[in-house]
Amino acid sequence: MMRSMFSGVSSLRVHQTRMDVIANNIANVNTDGFKASRATFQDAFYQNLQGATGPDPTFGRAGRNPQQVGLGLSLASIDNLMHQGIARRTDNALDVAIEGGGFFITRDRGGANLFTRTGRIERDAHWNLHISGNSLMGWSTIPCQETPGGWAVDRGLLQPLSLSGEKQNMPSEPTTRINFTGNLNRSQLSVTQRPAGAPFDPPGATTVDMRYTITPKTIYDSLGNRYTMNIRFTYHPHTSGAAGSPHGYWTMEAMGGYYTQNAAGEWEEASAGDTGAVRLVHAFRDDDRRREDPSLISICFMGPDRGGATGNTPIMDFASDAHASATIAFNSVGDVIGIGHVADDYIPGQWPEPTAFLQGDRDSSWWGGRNFNMSIIPVRGVAPSATFGETTGTSSYMPDDTVQIAIGALTINFTELGQRGQANTSITALTWDGGGPGTLMDINVGQDGTIMGRYSNGRDRILGQIPLAFFTNPAGLDRAGASFWRETANSGPFDGAGQIGAMIGGALEGSNVDLANEFTDMITTQRGFQAASRTITVSDEMLQELVNLRR
Repeated sequence: MMRSMFSGVSSLRVHQTRMDVIANNIANVNTDGFKASRATFQDAFYQNLQGATGPDPTFGRAGRNPQQVGLGLSLASIDNLMHQGIARRTDNALDVAIEGGGFFITRDRGGANLFTRTGRIERDAHWNLHISGNSLMGWSTIPCQETPGGWAVDRGLLQPLSLSGEKQNMPSEPTTRINFTGNLNRSQLSVTQRPAGAPFDPPGATTVDMRYTITPKTIYDSLGNRYTMNIRFTYHPHTSGAAGSPHGYWTMEAMGGYYTQNAAGEWEEASAGDTGAVRLVHAFRDDDRRREDPSLISICFMGPDRGGATGNTPIMDFASDAHASATIAFNSVGDVIGIGHVADDYIPGQWPEPTAFLQGDRDSSWWGGRNFNMSIIPVRGVAPSATFGETTGTSSYMPDDTVQIAIGALTINFTELGQRGQANTSITALTWDGGGPGTLMDINVGQDGTIMGRYSNGRDRILGQIPLAFFTNPAGLDRAGASFWRETANSGPFDGAGQIGAMIGGALEGSNVDLANEFTDMITTQRGFQAASRTITVSDEMLQELVNLRR
């Protein structure tokens, strides 16, 4: 009689525990990153009333099954359900949801690692990143010349992510690399006419149609001054259609006029017939709204200073011996196959033709590849201390040798440029670096956890990366409260090295509690508790009847 009461009591106790789990799940239905729990049961001990026996054919006796009476049930497990919750958009740049497995890595004040799926990242007054007061761990950055902005993620030891110190300010830096991308479609170009007279012009022609497209480009000097220049790509059908030439020829040049120095050493625009004219580019600083102080810059493609014309200043020797334009050759499938000089016979007011890239005409002026350097020399309107591009040396360009101005070199990359007829003409000049000074204004997190900083000068910079921790058995983690977890012996160890995971910026992972399932479990739990209490009541009535037998 007492066995049924003990079974009922054990059932009440376990169902109460299950109800506690359900109530906690429902309470956290709107808790970001919460993982639901599930209580499971198992039957308890049994009392054997009679053991099992096997059949005995000799005496014709059949076998008997065991006779056992159960003593109720016990709690089998409380499982952590680690499936992903729904990501909801918050449009907060510092909110990050994990897509797939993994946990954010944080460190408490005692130096212990805590893990969480709640990507509610915050920053303090010193731009230290944390989640609910625990430092967010990640990878910082190191200087790197091969990445945009000059910084790259250092995927070494984890450290608390801080955006203080030198990350708060971006110094001015000169432009050193420009990447041209897009397509040059020779049938989708602007058309204008120029006087005939250049090499390869049709015999007897007085005017020639020139087909071109213009792409504006902004460059910066070392002081952060911003200059805007126009790059013109001109298609040359006569050279491209020459006998034995399967290529397409284009001239790339920084648009500018011809200038000469007068007796007073001042630069003025040249007129037809002037000797010693130098192709210079008007690059107006953006802060010069009224354009009262234009800067003259010599854009020289592949030009060394071979110095030496009698009566000329070194700047004139440099610019005239170098080339203000460069020829780009494409093969029959539209890929860049070579870069070279243009013809040297510049005529003020006309556009030069390229040097043919025929097999028999190739010389040191041509070479393969998709990169070349463009030299920039400040001539007027630029502070003597300013430089453009990568400084390769200093030379005195004034007659009295009193002003030292550094030569700058820009690397031009045509890796993504093509000449294909099926695509529209669309050229984009992407700046690898360069810009004025700025202060950190805001940050956002990319899909791979990369933290990008937006500065007041409009530029971005990599500030770090948020890695994730992965466990062999994430369900074995121990809850530490506030949506944090600790590793256990059954979760698998965290070795201190994070891994790159997938993330969703501007979103938070919601709770994975399924209300429909929780309410269903709550009904069955209630009925189970009710039935167990009824067995205790009936057992009590039976005991009462037994006691009444003495009457």
